[in-house]
Amino acid sequence: MPEIFFPTTRTPAVKLEVCLSFGRVLSQLKPGLTLFAGTSRSSSLALPFCAPFLVCGESVVIVDGANCFNLYRLTEWAKRKQLSAPALLNRLRIARAFTCFQLATILHHIGGEMARHHASRLVITGLPDCLYDEELGQQEARNAFARCRDSLAGLAAQYTVLAFTDLPAHPVAERIRFFESLVALARSVFEVGNTQQVTFASIKSPGLITSVKEEFKDGKDSAHR
Repeated sequence: MPEIFFPTTRTPAVKLEVCLSFGRVLSQLKPGLTLFAGTSRSSSLALPFCAPFLVCGESVVIVDGANCFNLYRLTEWAKRKQLSAPALLNRLRIARAFTCFQLATILHHIGGEMARHHASRLVITGLPDCLYDEELGQQEARNAFARCRDSLAGLAAQYTVLAFTDLPAHPVAERIRFFESLVALARSVFEVGNTQQVTFASIKSPGLITSVKEEFKDGKDSAHR
């Protein structure tokens, strides 16, 4: 169903030994934090992971710190699937953060929005990506991340939280510890492969058996849509 959202790349950069399908990963989502990480495309997967929840009538809250959540793509997909785009859009609540300080503030208050709209799914992009900016002082980055992590821990204790992060393309010194801290906090962590067909590898997922390779079928035609 959400395959049309998936971006494509022409040259595989990472070969994953165990490939999991979109549907398999979707079925593993439970209350707590699930982290998706990759070199360049993870944030763009926030939209396709939201789609199944919206179609099922759930409300979803988005905190978009990567400025990647394109509602036009959702509208076009709904039209192709003969679904009501206004109905889907009405189930979305989006807060956009343009700085790490805005992101920290939004995460601190977003629990109220979750309760107000009876949402159980929270999707976050741009954390800790927004903290890799070299113009951001080291202490400022630490303080902002501490605020974000504290809020995220509380939210993950109540809701199903999906966080999508693009790993830095350049060395970030000790700031990579921000990512490592999220990995420690997460219930599940999936690596997003940089291949033409989107693939996932389980890095941390309790109870998930990954000894058998799976073909990714949901996104096989995405390059031609």
